[in-house]
Amino acid sequence: DLSRASAVVAQVFGRGYSAEVSEGNIITVTRGGDTVGFLAHMPAPIREGEAEANADGNFLWPDGRDEAARHRSHVIVTNIGAGDQTPVQSAITVSGLALVALKLFDGLGVYWGNASVCNSREVFEGFCEDISEEHVPVPVWLRFQPVRASDDEIGLYTLGMSQFGLMEIEVDRCRMDLQELFEFVSNIAHYLIQSGPVIADGNTVGGSAEERILVRHRPSMIDEGRRVYKIVFEG
Repeated sequence: DLSRASAVVAQVFGRGYSAEVSEGNIITVTRGGDTVGFLAHMPAPIREGEAEANADGNFLWPDGRDEAARHRSHVIVTNIGAGDQTPVQSAITVSGLALVALKLFDGLGVYWGNASVCNSREVFEGFCEDISEEHVPVPVWLRFQPVRASDDEIGLYTLGMSQFGLMEIEVDRCRMDLQELFEFVSNIAHYLIQSGPVIADGNTVGGSAEERILVRHRPSMIDEGRRVYKIVFEG
């Protein structure tokens, strides 16, 4: 029901924001006389199984591949003011447009192309609750891909840090459980996204003043031609 567009936009972005619906199910999101962005409904699935492939292996959406395969159309969202915004501000605007699309078109998930990841509607809306420059939804802006290092060790790498001008983060191996490792890496990503490339080669990171875990700038486990923040757990 596109007659709800302005109400949904105001619900997501706040008072002063509105929407105009034009032919072809194009929705223009505005604030006063300024255009914030567009939503364009495309009456066909995302091409070549791309959504399903980027939902596959995402531990935040265990049934993602099968669920994403259900979609029969998609909504493209476009941020008009990206050139005047920081990368974080732009990602926040795109997230808001995606939230509008989910509510207005009853979407089942969000494909974040900059990180090659699909997340469920529940996960995306949950992490975007109270979104701000201080509270950024890192888990849906990045892909956190676990890998099996050995029978009793796991690793993890990120995709999507480049949208913020940063190197990716990788852990080759550690003895944490997956949830603990995800939270640890997510916190470091959050810190870097907000602070910039402030972790130098040889610096340490940790969840407390006593915890000191070495970070090296090393070739990626998935692309040796690319350098990453390599978090080195000892033992």
